[in-house]
Amino acid sequence: MTLSYSKFQNGFIVAYSDPPVRGIIATLIRSTNHSISLTINMMHSFLYFHRINASYSYPFLIFHDENFTSIMRQQILSCVLRRNKHIKISFALVTFNTGVTINPGSPVHKPIGYRLMCRFWTYDVFYHPAILQGKYDYLMRMDDDSYLSDVVDNDIFLHVKNQKLDYAYRTTYYENTPAMNPILERFINRTGFQPGCIYNNFFVMRLKWFYESKRIHSFIRELIQNNLMLREYIGDGCVHAVMLQLENGVKIERLSNMPYGHNFHLLPPGHQQATYLGVDALYDEMNKSCHKFTILRGDQGQVIRIKLS
Repeated sequence: MTLSYSKFQNGFIVAYSDPPVRGIIATLIRSTNHSISLTINMMHSFLYFHRINASYSYPFLIFHDENFTSIMRQQILSCVLRRNKHIKISFALVTFNTGVTINPGSPVHKPIGYRLMCRFWTYDVFYHPAILQGKYDYLMRMDDDSYLSDVVDNDIFLHVKNQKLDYAYRTTYYENTPAMNPILERFINRTGFQPGCIYNNFFVMRLKWFYESKRIHSFIRELIQNNLMLREYIGDGCVHAVMLQLENGVKIERLSNMPYGHNFHLLPPGHQQATYLGVDALYDEMNKSCHKFTILRGDQGQVIRIKLS
């Protein structure tokens, strides 16, 4: 299905203002043409479906490696800003060089690049100068292959703020993390421990909660010292799930009505767990994401392409 959409302001000049919440939408991309197309697709879906106040939009912060080129940067800017000239898009370098040797007994399907990504969303992102200098109150993660699949009428950042939430997420999954278990024993009372991991390719975090928790700092320090997260695979979603159980009084919400997709994993409104539907057509025209974005919607993974003009 292909729809058409044109931005329209009813003949009035819109005076753009700062958002009501100091929030940042962060993504970590690869320096490939496919990742650039995915990133543009994700941004278009968010801007189109996160229908809040026409006078403001939340800024995007795109983390990239040293292979990111000026051509890639310009492609993102030109494709997104051609329709949304008031949006702030920033770019920040992340250095992923490491000489760590992977333990051959750890999961072989999780290469060093993936493990570095897990460490990034566990620790590195929160202490990157682009985040610290931005003085943001909230951070939202949207991966390049994530997307909103339908209209979100409420401002997600404002909802998190108004509900005084420390952390919001969409769903969970389960993954075995044997390398983390000995550390868990020192931090968690197993009697009340809830196993499982946050499907954290989307989450919203109140940064002050993260920065001010001594137990979170102590826990993460044990995970990253001696490069444990790199030598032994520990998923960042599993780390986030433990973080939420380290202290009493943490305010958390599962955003069950948020229409969301992460590549072939679909979460229509009301669905608690993701459904996997390998609809290859999702990527058939991804290289045209500058002019239209593509999503999967509903229980059957209907391919929706929305033209931008």
